[in-house]
Amino acid sequence: MKLNITATKRYALMAALLTATLSVSLTINADNNRIEQFAKQAAAQQHQGNYSIIAQIGNNNRTHVSQSASYQAGNFSSIYQLGYYNTATVTQTGGNNVSNISQIGRNHKADITQSGSASRELNSYVRQLGNRSDVQISQSGSGYRVISVEQQAFSSNARPVTVETY
Repeated sequence: MKLNITATKRYALMAALLTATLSVSLTINADNNRIEQFAKQAAAQQHQGNYSIIAQIGNNNRTHVSQSASYQAGNFSSIYQLGYYNTATVTQTGGNNVSNISQIGRNHKADITQSGSASRELNSYVRQLGNRSDVQISQSGSGYRVISVEQQAFSSNARPVTVETY
């Protein structure tokens, strides 16, 4: 069977293919993102796994999430970046770790390290507004701990914030 394709149809097909290719390459513009998730015998019916939600709007935003859960409890992280050149890193080991990073503006940096246990929950919430802010949080131990940091850096001269709990 021979297909009868005229020059007009050929150009129309090529234009449609080019448009589809460009629209896919423009909408799938994830910057440098990396997620690592590990679980030891997690029961799926009890939702004992690692979960991470990442939303990015802008250019050159970077995220790195590393989660390692125990068999009893999982970890959760969410990262929202609106702007340019924002960096977020989350490292969660053990279980029952919850982190939330919201970066609105440019050149923000947030690092959260949590080492929890299956019986106690560690929570970290970071909200960065403006330009050029830096927050580092390190949590470990077996107590219920909640850390919440809001950093407003509209003059681009915010001092770095470091919080450590043991």
